[in-house]
Amino acid sequence: MTLENLPVVRDVPSVTAAQMAEVDRRTIHNFAIGVDLLMENAAHQIARAARHVLGGRVAGRWVFGLVGAGNNGADTVGALRHLENWGATSQAIVARSPEERLREPLESQLTRLIRVTAFPDVVTWDDGGPEPREFGRSLLILDGLLGYGARGAPRRTEAQEIVAANESGAPILAVDIPSGVDPDTGATSGVAIRATATVTLGLPKAGLMAPAAREFVGELLLADIGIPVRAFHAIGVNTSELFVDGDLVRVVR
Repeated sequence: MTLENLPVVRDVPSVTAAQMAEVDRRTIHNFAIGVDLLMENAAHQIARAARHVLGGRVAGRWVFGLVGAGNNGADTVGALRHLENWGATSQAIVARSPEERLREPLESQLTRLIRVTAFPDVVTWDDGGPEPREFGRSLLILDGLLGYGARGAPRRTEAQEIVAANESGAPILAVDIPSGVDPDTGATSGVAIRATATVTLGLPKAGLMAPAAREFVGELLLADIGIPVRAFHAIGVNTSELFVDGDLVRVVR
């Protein structure tokens, strides 16, 4: 890993899931910065973080993406597209049953990945999905199953993917928050991803800073995805000093 090359920040504020939802709402509706732009910014930052976890080189590396139905899943698919563009080989594993319909914006991100990739590899997880040893082929797993809006224990399909990823022995980069970790308390209910590193978007969610979550979070990275400082100011949080040395930073807790 080359995480030690990233700028370091300390005394970083955190937000609850409700606060982050309000910041997202203000960003979209008050500042006219749309979901697609935020998602593309997030995808690029996740891919950059993945490059650091991979030691600085992406070309020729194999990356699995665990893809949930929400925005975290869509961010992850976007990151796979960037990694493919940089020379990686990827597989997107979508956590849904075959009869479930894909929702936006995940459907759009999958369409982009398929169109820009020479040999797109997108599969649906079911009860006969990959074994941990198959995940072990990966040099990196991106965890995009559950985001800050998730509550309670992961569903069966998600739980199966989490267990397989944890047992694979491959390094895991969690997107925004490790799946299965409560965004407000850091507690777990059932299984949870044990990440090598977590790249959180905009600001850390409060649960990431809790002692109970440390073993699941791993190294904590913070990415600027273009949320206006004024959107955070509106909820009483000052972020104006966070990214003065870089837009992807390492948080010292």
